[in-house]
Amino acid sequence: MTVPPCRFSIAASDAPIELLPRDLSGWRQGNCGVDYVHRFDSGREGPELVIQALTHGNEICGANALLWLLENNIRPMCGAMTLIFANVDAYQTFDLQRPFASRCLDEDMNRIWLPDRLSCPDSHETRRAVELLPYIENADSVLDLHSTTFAVAPMLIYPQTSGNTAFADRLQFPFPHLLYDPGSYHQGILISEHQRHADKGVSLVAECGQHFAASTSQQALAVTLRFIAQHGMLDSCVEIPAWGYAADDTAGHYRIDRVLNAQTEQFRFAIPVKGFEQYCKGELIATDDQELIAAPFDNCALIMPARVPVAGEEVVTLAERLESTQV
Repeated sequence: MTVPPCRFSIAASDAPIELLPRDLSGWRQGNCGVDYVHRFDSGREGPELVIQALTHGNEICGANALLWLLENNIRPMCGAMTLIFANVDAYQTFDLQRPFASRCLDEDMNRIWLPDRLSCPDSHETRRAVELLPYIENADSVLDLHSTTFAVAPMLIYPQTSGNTAFADRLQFPFPHLLYDPGSYHQGILISEHQRHADKGVSLVAECGQHFAASTSQQALAVTLRFIAQHGMLDSCVEIPAWGYAADDTAGHYRIDRVLNAQTEQFRFAIPVKGFEQYCKGELIATDDQELIAAPFDNCALIMPARVPVAGEEVVTLAERLESTQV
């Protein structure tokens, strides 16, 4: 994490660019025969972990966390650990004047993990996913590192299974936890595909903060080292950094209910939003041309609203904030 800070105003998200993407070319040749994939086997019995960064090419915090592991020779004390830089080709297209554009080349790489898509790969992202799929299928546990458009609280996202919930609780992650039903929410995301193959394993997305904030890279490293440590695979000599952010009143558990798509280019939120705004049932959330969109239930929270709504595309996720007795 040695890139000097470079501040550049992003009016659309009101967040500065504090870190730029680093050169990954020195790590292109992995040890598995697949570019940018590095697997380390301790030679001792234990879990098979996969930690993936750059599912989206503009989400650089995960790349910084994996670089730290590689540069500091972090090796598993038992089992095996595979580090994946996923969409490096998109990452390498970063343009300071268009910092969000390097998210993908052809399509969202976190919506394609489906048998029918990967059996006939027809885009850059699906072809790369086919290369990575054996590692995902073989993993006991997967951590997928992400970041967010707006500067909102970090969050964990995971299928609502007893194994995921128990593991997430052991992480002592003092930020929002988003739970979802694997059968009804984005079956094309990486962790849902992993959960399909390893129903007793751990499948987590860590959203670590705003894309280009220095604190987001610290958050990514903090959650990565804790993930490894909770599997009993981290050398006790490795110092785990503090979280990159302070917890706030958004901390708690949320159950994802549905994803809204913009129907027209006229979709507009009723008030400026960045995420975790909470509504009572019937309160106006947005308008979409002539349609009024109201909160369908109480304690309705907005999760990861789109920066620029696009007709036919996802624009926001609605989640119910849960009482402790509902978790």
